[in-house]
Amino acid sequence: MLRTCSIVAFAAALFCSSAAACGEVGIEASRGVAGSGVADQGEPPCVAGLDVQPGTSPAPKRDKRPDDGKPPTVDELAHDLRAPRPETRRSAVKKLSALGTREALALVVEALGDLDGQVADEAQVLLGSTTDAKIVTELAGHAGLGSQDEWIQLRAAEALGRVPVAIDARHLLRCVSGSDADLARTSLWSIERQLRSKHVVGDAKVLVKPVDAIAEGALPPEVRGAAVCALQAADAFAAHDRAIDLLTEREPALRCAALLVATAFSEQEALNLSVKALDDPAELVRTQAIENLERQKSRNAVMALIGRLEREERSRLRWEILRFLSTMSGEDHGFDLAAWRAWAAKIQGPWSTGDATPRAAPIGDTRVALAGLTLLSDRVAFLIDLSGSMWGAKVGEKTRKELVDERLRACLEALPATASFNVIPYTRDPIPWEKRLVRATPENVKRALDAFERCHQTGPGNFFDAALLALRDPDVDTIVALTDGAPTGGHRWNLELMIELLVETNRFRKVAFDSILVDAPKGNRRLWADLAARTGGRSIAIELGPTTGNAGGAGRGESGRKPADDRHPPAKPDAPARKGASEGAP
Repeated sequence: MLRTCSIVAFAAALFCSSAAACGEVGIEASRGVAGSGVADQGEPPCVAGLDVQPGTSPAPKRDKRPDDGKPPTVDELAHDLRAPRPETRRSAVKKLSALGTREALALVVEALGDLDGQVADEAQVLLGSTTDAKIVTELAGHAGLGSQDEWIQLRAAEALGRVPVAIDARHLLRCVSGSDADLARTSLWSIERQLRSKHVVGDAKVLVKPVDAIAEGALPPEVRGAAVCALQAADAFAAHDRAIDLLTEREPALRCAALLVATAFSEQEALNLSVKALDDPAELVRTQAIENLERQKSRNAVMALIGRLEREERSRLRWEILRFLSTMSGEDHGFDLAAWRAWAAKIQGPWSTGDATPRAAPIGDTRVALAGLTLLSDRVAFLIDLSGSMWGAKVGEKTRKELVDERLRACLEALPATASFNVIPYTRDPIPWEKRLVRATPENVKRALDAFERCHQTGPGNFFDAALLALRDPDVDTIVALTDGAPTGGHRWNLELMIELLVETNRFRKVAFDSILVDAPKGNRRLWADLAARTGGRSIAIELGPTTGNAGGAGRGESGRKPADDRHPPAKPDAPARKGASEGAP
């Protein structure tokens, strides 16, 4: 369920007398995102939002402003913020931010509560660069973190993590409670970012005790993980001790967070902890251990990765290790472990040799592809964009949807019965076929295909909420999105901001984001490739046309992490099932 949204009138916020703390505001548990904050010395009061929303009623008519070459005034732009069209309101937000006066920026703060994602996202992005201390104070107080509107709180929290001026992190700490895990995690993320930027008011040591208490406490694992990362930015010694404790926790997300913090330990200690974690029962913990060892690039680290390559049962992780070895060495030994060990024995200190340019994409364990993208995992959630572009353009006599029907059928019918999958079409909201992954039995594949081919919903393409839904399934280790590359609808609209939020949400989840971009704008392709590279996924751009075979479509290149070998790794029919809390079927 999406969070409700109501505008906070900026003037009303300045005079509100309520003293409710940010952490005391009721929050819907199903919300998902990320953020940050700062402000005055007292507890930020909360205010009730006005009932009137931007765009909910037509703006009063007025004569069109004459085109006399003069820039619009603040009053004229304030009028535009009440216009019916979100494009007009977004343009007003950009122009108000460019004016840069306190009066103009106050209106930008008000726009955080706009019901349309493109307007509110624009305000959030622009406020993250403000240098006006008064506006920063308001973001951390009545009009931002103290708002009774949950989305305004969250947007203010994230924006405060980017402002290039000093903030009081205590206001963010007040937003850390068990009632809203997303706001809590986001606030801690913003504290971490501002500590690393040295923009926190006063001595960072005063944050150590309360942040450490959060990391040790009983809040959700992702909140405690964010706390230990913030603690590392405040006090490396305190973070060291807490991370060592978290490595023994039952929750895989906490062990993953501890390993992430361990990258700042001494090289030998980080090596020892990461090598040990290669045998962790949870895939996401092993993923972080592999990333740690890849970062070290020492002979001992490489030898440990080669050893794990021999016994790793998860397809995606085997291909990631092979990608790293092939890309960094410039050699192509496939899954010949003896050849890799002979090469690694010659390493002297940190290394990087050979051609680091990514080469051909691998086939992957499943030997299956969707529209030209090979699958490297057998635990996949397929996110299919059913926005207007899927129906409006035809290729020959068929719509894009009909062509996607064919490609998806070829893909799912080729999955081995041991694989697990889900199909989540999305328009304004996600339309999941199942609540979580199911085995790729012939019966399940037929049910999924019948449901998808009967699905004729259309509307804006809300990728962000579909991705958050897929991330809630602990068995998913790969998301494959087929999209036109231009998300619309929902509370998130700005793709660049969306990617930062998804990467943060995924820090202790370790799901790879693969994407298939159908006639996507060139500028957006770079952003999708960035999401892929930062999550261990891949991104390709295609022209969806009539083809034969499983690949389908004309590919225009692939980016993100990928191995350089396409030979099938040794089968592991007797691989034991994992015991991790976040693991699913092998």
